[in-house]
Amino acid sequence: MTPDARSFESWLHAVPGFSSARVLRIEPVSGGASNITCRVTIADGPVPAVALRIQRDRGIFEPYDVIREGEVLRRLAPSSIPVPTVIGSEPDPAVLGGPFIVMQWIDAPHMGEAGPEADYGAYTAMVVAIHALDWQRFGLDLLGTPSSPAEAVRAELDSVARRMTAFGCECDPLLVRALQRLQADAPADGRLTLCQGDINVFNYLFRQRRVVGVVDWEQARISDPRSDIGQLVALGNLRGAPFGRAEDANFVRSYEAVSGVPLWGMEYFRARWLFELGVIYHGWKKFNDSDPWYSWAQLATALERSLDALD
Repeated sequence: MTPDARSFESWLHAVPGFSSARVLRIEPVSGGASNITCRVTIADGPVPAVALRIQRDRGIFEPYDVIREGEVLRRLAPSSIPVPTVIGSEPDPAVLGGPFIVMQWIDAPHMGEAGPEADYGAYTAMVVAIHALDWQRFGLDLLGTPSSPAEAVRAELDSVARRMTAFGCECDPLLVRALQRLQADAPADGRLTLCQGDINVFNYLFRQRRVVGVVDWEQARISDPRSDIGQLVALGNLRGAPFGRAEDANFVRSYEAVSGVPLWGMEYFRARWLFELGVIYHGWKKFNDSDPWYSWAQLATALERSLDALD
């Protein structure tokens, strides 16, 4: 979906500082499965380009709420976390076909493409900083405040479980077994922090070995930080990392070294994310008529092993 340039230009003229801006080009940003993101090149405006993020109607992370995401960015703006500045937002889907937000375009590559500009230690430190942020001070209780880490994790599972019905996999025996086991064993020994919800390297922008932008906050929540970290462990195993103890994964060790916080119980959070990636597999098939980058055989093997590791 490429939004109509004239419609967007007309809307943009009402934003302070952009009354004379001309939209030269709208280019969808490739990759990812989040809300639709475009780079908009403009002339006669205060900046040469902006980022336009339009809410999807359906997708693997549904339900989407791009206006909520924009509010998270606004509240993070005065913090130490480098996020794009929100220029404007529009909840009315009539303008471009869906609610949208407009943000600063950060001209920097993500960690997966930054080469020598990237730094693994800086990436790890930024994730630690997100988890250490005083989220109440910045008004991020708008995300909802669970009564306990276990309640937060169960809420995540419930959200994924609702997608099972939408994606037609509510009867898959492996996913049903995983959901039941994870709901029953939600750990009560964690802590509550701000979680980005998707800390993969593609959301961390680098310049001169420094993180200059953290993007994609659509799944932000207050939860157990191990849930964020478990995603990387699960993705690593699907990409070919040896299936050993989850606590021995490279990012887990790096996080512990930077934060000084020991991470226990990571087997559970690896299984929690392999379960979600199993549901995502079916959602991807539903909306794309193709496999995602991993196969069901890979996923099923890893999820079976992760559930066995909980025994």
